Amino acid sequence: MTSITRRQAIGATLTGLSVGAAARAQSQLGAAIIGTAHSHALGHLESIRESNNYHFVAAAEPDPQLLDRARSSPRWQGVRWTSVDDILTDDSIDVVCVETDPLDALSYSLACVRAGKHTKIDKPPGVNLGLLQRIYREAQDRGVVVQIGYVYRYNPAFRLARRALDEGWLGPIRSVVCQMNDMQSPEGRRRLDQYAGGQMYEICCHMIDALIWLMGEPARVSPVLRRTNQGQDQLEDDVLATFEFEPAVATVKSHTRDGERYFYIFGERGSIQIDDPDRPEVRLTLSESHGDFVAGTRDVAVGPSPRYLPDFDDLAGAIREGRWVEYFTPEHDLAVQRALLQSCGMGV
Repeated sequence: MTSITRRQAIGATLTGLSVGAAARAQSQLGAAIIGTAHSHALGHLESIRESNNYHFVAAAEPDPQLLDRARSSPRWQGVRWTSVDDILTDDSIDVVCVETDPLDALSYSLACVRAGKHTKIDKPPGVNLGLLQRIYREAQDRGVVVQIGYVYRYNPAFRLARRALDEGWLGPIRSVVCQMNDMQSPEGRRRLDQYAGGQMYEICCHMIDALIWLMGEPARVSPVLRRTNQGQDQLEDDVLATFEFEPAVATVKSHTRDGERYFYIFGERGSIQIDDPDRPEVRLTLSESHGDFVAGTRDVAVGPSPRYLPDFDDLAGAIREGRWVEYFTPEHDLAVQRALLQSCGMGV
C-alpha cells in the first residue's frame, strides 16, 4: 500500500479542486462518458451505475452513426444523451470516461482536463506520446486526476505477484513469460488493422502495463510483428516483443487462433504462474517459506477479478484525498506508453 507520506507528497501536486467538486466529493461524484466506440464503454457505464461513489449524469457520442446505434441498444437504455461541449461545461460532472476509439482519445482527454474534469482514458491512450505527456502536465497544473483503463491493475493475482516481488519471495527475477491471445472476427480484424502493431497495440497493452508495474521500465524493447492473413488484410496478428531488464528478460506474445492468456514470473528462488487472469488461477513455488506461504509448490486461491469497479473506487479515493490513483502514477503510465509504442514498432 502507498504510505501516508507518499500520499501527502502526491497530494501537494494535486491542488485546485473547485469548491463545487470538493463539496460533491463528500457524497457522490457526477460521472459522464464521451464516446461509445471502445469495447469497454458499456462495462464502464455499468460500473458507474453500480458504484456507490458515483451517479451517472450523461453521455455524448460525436459520431452520428455510433450515436444512432447506441440509442437503439437496450444496453444504453436510460442514458441521457448530450453533446461533448455540454459535458465539458456541466458543473455537476466531476469525472469523464473517454470511450472513443483509442486513436481519437487523447484530444478528447485533453479537452476534459482543460475543463477541470477528472479523466479516465480507456486503453491504450492513443499513439501520441507528447500529447499524453501534455495531458499529465496540465492535469497536475489544474489539480485533476487522470487514470488509464488497463484491466489487470486491481486484479488480485497481480497484486499477489507485486507483494511477492516487493518482499523478495522469488529472489532475483530472471524471466517473465506472457501470452495474451484474443480471437478476432472479420469485423474485429478490420478494426484492429488500423493500428500499427495490431494485436500488440490492442490487447498486449494490458500485459505490458502489468509487466512494467512489476518490473519497472525496460532498458530495451524489441518487437516481432507478423501477418498471417496477408491475402485479406495487413493486420499484425502474430506478434511478440522482448523487454530487457537487469537481469531479467520478458516476452509478451499474442496471436488470434485461441484465447489463451497467462503471466509467468520466474526468479532464482521461486516462481508465480498466473493462468487465465480474467478468472485467475495462481500457482506459487517457493524455495523457502514466507509467512503463511510455505516452501514448495501450491495453488493459491485469490478470488474473482472484477473489472472497472475497483478502478472507479480507487479513482474516487484519489479525487477525495488529493492523490494519484494507487501505484499508477503519471511516470508509470508514460513508461508503459513508451514501451507499448516501441513494442508496436513505432519510434519514440
